[in-house]
Amino acid sequence: MKLVVLKGGEEAVTLAECARAGLVSSRTPGAVALSGDGLRWVLVNVSPSVATQLTTDARLLRHRGLPDAAVRAVVLTDAQVDHVTGLLSLRDGAPIHLYATPAVFEELTHTLPVLPLLEHYCGVQWHVIPVAGESREAVFHIEGQPSLEFTAVATDGPLPRHATQPASAEVGETIALAVRDLVTGQRFFCARSLAAAGFEAVEWMQQADCLLLGDDRVDVWPAHDGPDTDHLTMFAQLDRLGARRKLLMGTTGWEAGHTLPVSALALHGVELAADRMEINL
Repeated sequence: MKLVVLKGGEEAVTLAECARAGLVSSRTPGAVALSGDGLRWVLVNVSPSVATQLTTDARLLRHRGLPDAAVRAVVLTDAQVDHVTGLLSLRDGAPIHLYATPAVFEELTHTLPVLPLLEHYCGVQWHVIPVAGESREAVFHIEGQPSLEFTAVATDGPLPRHATQPASAEVGETIALAVRDLVTGQRFFCARSLAAAGFEAVEWMQQADCLLLGDDRVDVWPAHDGPDTDHLTMFAQLDRLGARRKLLMGTTGWEAGHTLPVSALALHGVELAADRMEINL
């Protein structure tokens, strides 16, 4: 299984500037592309910047098939604006094979009508991930990825601002994603954050060989007596996870004046998910 981070981290020069300051700065939400054979790809979420990158970044050509809309599928972990509006930028390509839960399809059909718009352009092939009601976990497969097994795990949000029922989250509004390579046995797990993943995802995280935490704010971590203890709480949870690669997609700190130190990440074996980073599992 091959993973490629797309617009999920700072450019190298920006990372260098942050490292000199000893801090992690804000990063735009991105996506991760994964493939079982290096020819056909799956995008996990797609922001506008990722959509632009897929059509303009010549450096992605070394990943055969990745810039080709005809051999791509998209999995959505939620209906957040920064995760779904990039679909509109793919409207002039091949039909989009879209995998999402019933709750996300509902949001994108009525509240944020991305899917009806796309039907006037490339069209969308819907593939429902059956996480809804009492079903909080579901195994599914993606066409063209016979060596990869996907498991969706319901999580606890946060919900998008445009959610139909923001006061009472529906099962399947947000999911974490576990992917197992059936050939090598390697496992990848991604979630918006450890705090949002919840108890049900802990076992999946413990089994993961590579863990990717998404674009959530650090202030979702349980607070105690201030920013220092918040950091310790986060790192204590990360230290209990045995993944050999632990990646952080993005963070904005708690508030003005509080940012996450790069040195603290390195001490706990956590890496920043830089743009175009490649991982082979």
